[in-house]
Amino acid sequence: MYNIAEFAQSFKQNKKIALYFDEPLASRTSFKIGGRAALLAEPQDSDSLAELLKSAQAAGIPYFILGGGTNVLFSDAGFDGIVVSTKKLSDIASQAQDGGKTIIRAAAGESVAALVSFAEREGLTGLEEFAGLPGTVGGAVYMNARCFEKEISNVAAKITWLENAGTFIVKSAVFSPSDWDYKKSPFTGTGRVVLSAEFIVQKGDKASIAQKAAAFIQERKDKGHYKAPCAGSVFKNNRAFGRPTGKIIDELGLKGERRGGAQIAPFHGNIIINAGGASSADVRALVDLCKARAKEKFGIELEEEIVLVD
Repeated sequence: MYNIAEFAQSFKQNKKIALYFDEPLASRTSFKIGGRAALLAEPQDSDSLAELLKSAQAAGIPYFILGGGTNVLFSDAGFDGIVVSTKKLSDIASQAQDGGKTIIRAAAGESVAALVSFAEREGLTGLEEFAGLPGTVGGAVYMNARCFEKEISNVAAKITWLENAGTFIVKSAVFSPSDWDYKKSPFTGTGRVVLSAEFIVQKGDKASIAQKAAAFIQERKDKGHYKAPCAGSVFKNNRAFGRPTGKIIDELGLKGERRGGAQIAPFHGNIIINAGGASSADVRALVDLCKARAKEKFGIELEEEIVLVD
């Protein structure tokens, strides 16, 4: 059996890793739900992150990589291991390329908002659809975030990551389109940890870029994405169903349905909100309800987009 206190003690002298015992997780997620992490670690660079993960793996301590916490539902019981936050891995820079293109490189812990704002300030177009998307660059790459018909894979160039192959080594590659899919990346479910990503953009008109980004943010507001604590879309959209998942849940008559403090948003069927004091169990009860009803009435198997962490 592992000992979290002894493990943390071995990293006490490493000033590039901040450690927090019995850390509340609710405040680190957009749902504002979850118990406590036995240990939360915030490494400041990739070397420290690799050392931390290698040691945790050798000690048999479970760990979970946390970005912005915008697509995660932690258990009410918390996480009896190490939650590793990437938020301190931050850096953004751009470099002009041949053919009028520019590469923006962003570290995994940078927020998507910071990435889009950087591009806007530099007069670089191609990322406006991601304006207003919560979360980090690493999380967006991990799940191949999709916004207004554009996916991260449409603009991604070289990705740098830690490869979990007995030890953690740094690798970089440009992946082919076939390596990506809807809400799925070459990193999803692999144990690989994204360190940074490069994005292909082009020079554009600053005013037009700002106007376009603002329009996408406003559309998110109009859809109610910021009305209450939530994690955005709960279920993936499956084109084989012939209609969006939100529409399916509408047809089931479940909008507004509550379990405890959680509610299927009255304004959007595919969003579950924390209407006040919601527990993870409350949200999961609504997730199970939607899945059961969709299966019963339409023969549809809904698949969660949010990550459920026990």
